[in-house]
Amino acid sequence: MKDLFFSDNPVVISRISALLDGENINYVVLGGHASLLGGGIGGIQSRVMVDENAHSRAIRLIRQENLENDVDLKT
Repeated sequence: MKDLFFSDNPVVISRISALLDGENINYVVLGGHASLLGGGIGGIQSRVMVDENAHSRAIRLIRQENLENDVDLKT
């Protein structure tokens, strides 16, 4: 697994998760519970990881949807 992006915005994470699901790209969200328990503290971010073989395809998908400015994208 390889880092795809970091974000503290659950709406953006949900939207990108739906895009990844639609393209059958396996992913995992790490730290999601800590982010929710933080009560909106911006310093606690969730980390989304994808399979290394799908990383570049996931990056392209995020950019096509103009979401790259909403997350800390790891290229």
